Amino acid sequence: MNIIDITYKEIREIVYNKLIAKTDDTPYEELSEKIFGEGNCFNESEVRKRMYGMKRLIEIIEAEEKDGVATTILSVSDLHVPFQLDYTLLKDYRNKIDILQINGDVVDCQALSKFSKQYRISPIEEMIQGRQYLIDLIGYINPSKVVCNYGNHDKRFANYFAKNLDTDILELLPDTSLELIFVDGFKHYDKRSGAKIWYEPLEKVFSDIEIEYVDDWKCRIGKTFFVHPLAYRSNILATADKAKAYLQDSEKEPFDCVVMAHTHRCGDSKKGYIRLIEQGAFADVDKLDYANGRLVTPQKSGFAIICQDKDGNLIQDKSKVVILD
Repeated sequence: MNIIDITYKEIREIVYNKLIAKTDDTPYEELSEKIFGEGNCFNESEVRKRMYGMKRLIEIIEAEEKDGVATTILSVSDLHVPFQLDYTLLKDYRNKIDILQINGDVVDCQALSKFSKQYRISPIEEMIQGRQYLIDLIGYINPSKVVCNYGNHDKRFANYFAKNLDTDILELLPDTSLELIFVDGFKHYDKRSGAKIWYEPLEKVFSDIEIEYVDDWKCRIGKTFFVHPLAYRSNILATADKAKAYLQDSEKEPFDCVVMAHTHRCGDSKKGYIRLIEQGAFADVDKLDYANGRLVTPQKSGFAIICQDKDGNLIQDKSKVVILD
């Protein structure tokens, strides 16, 4: 049997679960002997120095085993709860994803929408559904990290309050429901039953997965930008091209890919050295009838897979948009 099949997995378990997470009370001297052999009772500083060197070696080995892919990112956007797709459509990516990126519009906020709907559910019901869906999705994919930014539908939350409440009251409220779902948690005061139900933020729900909420319409992972702007252009990839131009003017560090949410379209192209991807919506687009009768290009369901090397560069031939029929 290959030595990696034995020692490597054991060392990786120790590095990530006992050193990085340090979830138990194992003394560093005992941990040191377990790793480096009896009699090697190093102190905390020495153990950490050696172990982080081993962590880097592990990352190199894993990158080589994945043909140079150091980070695999699954990006889903435009879930529009309660119109979200079944997360089991992502079954091919279970336990294979380093970062689950959620590119905005988690909830639809249909009750606060200017568009007519045949029925409406309350924002609190959407938040409860959206939070549970994210818990199920994260648990199903089992990534090492989750990164989420907001979209225009998430911002409806604050925009509605800004139009209807006094400025002093607004200081009591967040800008998006995602802040409550990911960071703060929220309590549902059920007026019909009188019950008060507390919903833990996702940061506390998952102790073994890093959860990061980015309070912005864009976020950067490596040299890829994931964006969900308010602007919209009707031509294919035109919104992504506009975002690229904006980022080139506003960002100091170079980037090589823009993954565009918001448009509910699927597209893949290059503008110069920058890859432009429209990732589609991870929602039942037949129920998202905002433009019904306006004869615009039909919406598409899909998601993006972004692969990067150890320096965060896009690996072109392994990154793609997946279109769902």
